[in-house]
Order: sequence, then C-alpha cells, then structure tokens
Amino acid sequence: MKAIILAGGYGKRLRPLTFTRPKSMLPLLDKPILQHIVEGLANQGFDEIIVTTNYLRKQIIDHFGDGEAFGVKMTYPREDEPLGTAGSVKNAEEYLDETFVVVQGDGITDTSLKDLMSFHKEKGAIATLALTPVDNPSGYGVVELDSNAKIVRFREKPRPEECFSNLVNTGLYVLEPEVLEYIPAGREYDFARDLFPKLLAVEKKLYGHEATGFWVDVGRPEKYMEAIRWALGKRKKRHNSKKGVKIDPEAKVEGQVILGHGCRIGKNTVVEGYSVIERDVEVADGARITSPVIYHGSTIGHCSHINNSIIAEECRIDSHVKIEASVVGAACKIGDESVLRPGSKIWPRIEINPTSTLSGMIQHS
Repeated sequence: MKAIILAGGYGKRLRPLTFTRPKSMLPLLDKPILQHIVEGLANQGFDEIIVTTNYLRKQIIDHFGDGEAFGVKMTYPREDEPLGTAGSVKNAEEYLDETFVVVQGDGITDTSLKDLMSFHKEKGAIATLALTPVDNPSGYGVVELDSNAKIVRFREKPRPEECFSNLVNTGLYVLEPEVLEYIPAGREYDFARDLFPKLLAVEKKLYGHEATGFWVDVGRPEKYMEAIRWALGKRKKRHNSKKGVKIDPEAKVEGQVILGHGCRIGKNTVVEGYSVIERDVEVADGARITSPVIYHGSTIGHCSHINNSIIAEECRIDSHVKIEASVVGAACKIGDESVLRPGSKIWPRIEINPTSTLSGMIQHS
C-alpha cells in the first residue's frame, strides 16, 4: 500500500523552532514527528511512502534515507517551488498508480487507516476525507454530510457565524489516482481551497468518514505541546530516564517526565507535569521546571522557573529567570532575573540582557 506524506511546508506558525529544522522534524518525545508518522504507517501495512519535501529537505532525507531501516521504501520528489498541498501530490504523480493515502507531516493521530480505506472502497469514492468533531470549527475546513456520508458542503476556515457543522477536515485522505486529473501541474494548488470544491462542483463521489481516536495538527506551539502531553500520557512509565542521567537525591521528579542521556538535575530542583528534557541538558539547583520541552544541550540556571514553555537547542537560561508559556529559539541566552511573559517568542541566537521583562516577538533587528 502507498502513502504520501506532505512535509514541504515552512512551519511559519512554529517559528522560531522551525528556523533550524523542518516542522515535521521537530522532536516528539524521543524521535521526530515524521518518524512517528512513518512508523505508524508501516505498522498499518503501508510499504511505500512518498514524502513531499522543500524547506530544509536534506534533514529529512538524511534521517530516513531509502526507508529500509523503518521497514518501508521511501522516495522524495523534488519540489523546487512550493506547490501547495494538492500541487505537491500532483508533482509525485509518477508514483501514484493505485489507491493511496495522503497524510499531513504535522498531523499526529492514531486513526485506523485500514478502516478509512475500507469505508472508501465500500462507497466507491474518488476521495474520502477523515473528519473529526471540534468545539470551534472556524479555523478548519468545515464539512457537511448527507445521510449516506456523502459530502454536500465544504468550506475552508469560515467565520464562526458561518459554520454549518462541527465536523472538520483532518488532512487525512484516501484518494484514487483519478483525482490527479483535476490538479493542474507545475503551480500552487490546494486540496481544501481548490480541489475539493472542484470535485463537488463536478459531482464526483466525495465522502467523509468520522474518524475515531486522537488527532491534532501540531502546526502551532500549543498544539505541539498537546501532542507531547498525549504521547507522554501513553507511556507506561511515569518517569523515563535514559542512561547517564544524574538526579540529585534532594531533587523531585514527578509527573510524566522523560530525561535524555546525559541530563543533570540539581539539588532542590523540581521537575513536574508533562516534561520532556532532551540529552545533555543541565538544570541547576533550585530550579522549578513544569511541563516544558527543553531541547538538547541547553542549561537552566539556579532558581529559574520554566513553565509550559519550549526551549530550543543550545540555549543558556541564567539564574532566577522566569519563562511562562513562551518559545525560545536555538542558541539564545537569557540573562539573570529576566522575565518572559506568556506568549513570548524569541528568535534564534538572541541575547537578552539581565533583569529584562519581555513579551511578544523578539527578533533580530
């Protein structure tokens, strides 16, 4: 069986993290997001995976190679200019000679693709969309079904008062090769904005299947953190430490926590909540670390508090710093007694002077 993963985007909503790596290669616990997706596909019987790449594509290719190590065959059509979601699939047309699945490179789900494909075949559809109900559908593609699960209306990101359903498009599709005939070659073209409305207009069999299980689009920091909490919650061990971790006897590590190889946790430090601390991170005495993601090689200073925040690789957070619900890019330095208020984003390689209080987006001048 064949699947195509869309992994060519710039990940702008996840900046500053995506300045140094593609969105799909951001870590989710102890492996990249894309590896979770590839392994999930392999476990469901998919043996040929096409990955659409553009931005920082070499990182993806270097990690996965031909896919043999993951039990699949992987290919990477070259996309010199962004072609949009449907356009990038059209660009891979030579590989798509049978029913295939489209998976977003930033979507984390445990939905059964076999169930979705069975439904698709049963309906004789040209395209089947996996749908899920949400409380606020206005930020998604909203779908209305008839009594036979056929899609009768589709609208991308309507205003709240225009929403006619709470069922939304997850970006997970089963498609027949025939759909490629409706996608123009060599230009940007989108599934939601362009292709699906066209298929409805020409009365093709477009169906929706309400998927069960977990699904989240990790395209924003808060959704990325949601995926991490979900993945941590599935771990049987509450505290999972790699070899070489040193935890002071007077430190407290509680909650769902992963500590990478070479971590150092200091005296009277508290690590709690849903916490992922990658390899070679040092947390000094008296710090309080609550539900963060801290990438490899970073240091957290004496008595600093990090809450519900993402600290990228090789950062230096000095003493008595408070960081609340913020994102710090790679190789930043945050000076003593500084405060990052909720929602702050610090671009990579920025140095924040001691005793600063900051909010919003801090970029290079």
